[in-house]
Amino acid sequence: MVAIKKGLMACLLWIVAATAWAGEDPEFINKQQQDEIINLAYTQMRASVEELEKKIDACELLIRNNTLSPVLFQTLSLTKQEARVTLKYFYSLAQHKCEGLELWAKVAIEFARFKYIERLYKGENIIKTENNFEIICCAGSRSRYEEQWQYLKIAPEVREQLERIPELMQPFDLVKTAEKMGLLETIEQR
Repeated sequence: MVAIKKGLMACLLWIVAATAWAGEDPEFINKQQQDEIINLAYTQMRASVEELEKKIDACELLIRNNTLSPVLFQTLSLTKQEARVTLKYFYSLAQHKCEGLELWAKVAIEFARFKYIERLYKGENIIKTENNFEIICCAGSRSRYEEQWQYLKIAPEVREQLERIPELMQPFDLVKTAEKMGLLETIEQR
């Protein structure tokens, strides 16, 4: 009797599990439902991209309206090359901080999810998107790492002083600042 009850319980659990899993299988969702799910994923991805675009525009406005003073580095023993490296490093850091790593990550995840869902239901990615995952994920990564690598070559005690300068932590216009500091021509050549 106990064996029969266990067998019935096992069958019942299998039926419940199979029913639950059936809802996740693309074959059990009709074409209209699949299209609605793809549209939902696309809409969420587009909303995240639009949010990021607004944030980038807001940061760009902050950048245009802020030029650092040429006296900022006068008390530090920086060579011209170190000053250029410092400006590029902190420009990139402040811009990245302003835009927000979390928002970039959200866009990357929503983009990947949309592409996955569309491919799952349609067998391929049909909807053309103006962005691709590599650009969303990794745009500027090479230059950021190169800037950080160059910045880390500056003496630790000087970096410590630089990192305490609040103006460097805010978005600023790199070209106008470099021009005011007499560093523009070298930045443009790079």
